Amino acid sequence: MEKIVITGMGVISPYGIGSDILWDKLMLGESGLKELTSFDTSHLQCHVGGQLQDFRSDAYLKPRLTRKLDRFSTFGLLSAQLALQHAGLLDEEKKTRWNGQEEKSHRVGITVGNNLGGWGFAERELRHLWRSGPRDVNPHMAVAWFPAAVQGNLSIHFGIKGIGRTFLSDRASGALALIHAAECLQRGRADIMLAGGTEAPFSAYAALCYETSGLMSQQTRGRSTAAYRPFDREHDGLIAGEGAAFFVLERAQDAQKRGAPILAEIAGWASTNDGYDFVKPAPDGVRYAAAMTEALRKAGAQAEELDCLFAAGSAVPEEDVSETRAIHLALGEKAMQVPVSVPKAAFGNLFGAAFAVDMAIALLAMRQRVIPSTPHLEQPAPECDLDYVRGTPRSIDTFDYSLINARGIGGANASMVLRRWEGEAALEQAR
Repeated sequence: MEKIVITGMGVISPYGIGSDILWDKLMLGESGLKELTSFDTSHLQCHVGGQLQDFRSDAYLKPRLTRKLDRFSTFGLLSAQLALQHAGLLDEEKKTRWNGQEEKSHRVGITVGNNLGGWGFAERELRHLWRSGPRDVNPHMAVAWFPAAVQGNLSIHFGIKGIGRTFLSDRASGALALIHAAECLQRGRADIMLAGGTEAPFSAYAALCYETSGLMSQQTRGRSTAAYRPFDREHDGLIAGEGAAFFVLERAQDAQKRGAPILAEIAGWASTNDGYDFVKPAPDGVRYAAAMTEALRKAGAQAEELDCLFAAGSAVPEEDVSETRAIHLALGEKAMQVPVSVPKAAFGNLFGAAFAVDMAIALLAMRQRVIPSTPHLEQPAPECDLDYVRGTPRSIDTFDYSLINARGIGGANASMVLRRWEGEAALEQAR
């Protein structure tokens, strides 16, 4: 089978734009969670989130374009542009290497993970509708809120005319997008795939939807920024964050032929479903474990070769326990020896972009040979008994394999194995 590699990365997190600021803040142990101020939260119990403050889309994109886009589309466009630049696929005028070449543009594809779509845009225009009438509604309302808007905007903006898919599977959305992208490359359906996830969940209605899901922490009533506590005895749910991460994926031989920087190999992947409940995951973790086992099998890797496992870490008590059970089932007697980390506890769960940002962190961690810690994990909860990295980041001598997990509402499971690329060029930071 063809080896699939990552040649470009672009990240937007609650800390800012670029992977460098994300990594630096994680190493400093700085929280990306703040009190939400962009909308009225009086109807909510969760008053804190990982929100990118002081962000102005017109500082990066033309106002004529930004008027048509919700925030989640803007994040997607900017992070995708960073990824393409990183991969050497944009020229100085920010035109793609396939610009105007129909044959090449048909061989480039897009896969996107998202959960909510553009409700910030939708809420604003619906207010205009009810207060002033239909003439005051932005005509782009019809498409700007739609979860697949990012896919369409990326296609238009970068002249991509190949495969296009948008995946909506809660916090597993980004994982399914990346898995599909890798499979498209292996099956010869594309030569380059732009894949990732994006989310902008901070609006009155969107936040209410998240809260009524029962997944959100209620500890933020007191504006606590330490309420996201995966695997901790005090865990009671997650805190949302916003941002995006996109990657350029290629077949290894194609990347080497054009001299692209290879960040890592996507060595194995798998997805499963619990088939248990509309909302809750199966408590036994059996099908979740099957996703991890299959990803490792596909990668040709053994449990003892894993240097770190980046857990889904929702901080929902039953999910934390079932994920721990699944890891035990998948890794067997080696489970206690594999470090487990949930760095997103520092800045929030980005839902459709959660897995993509986790993958960006994993790539940076493998380069630095440092495992980020899991903030707010002080005393592990009952039945959560793995080697959780907590307190401070952990340096290790070798960092060749990472296993990254994702889990969505209703028991949608996904796992992916990253392998260090032998003879890789130095990883260039995506700016």
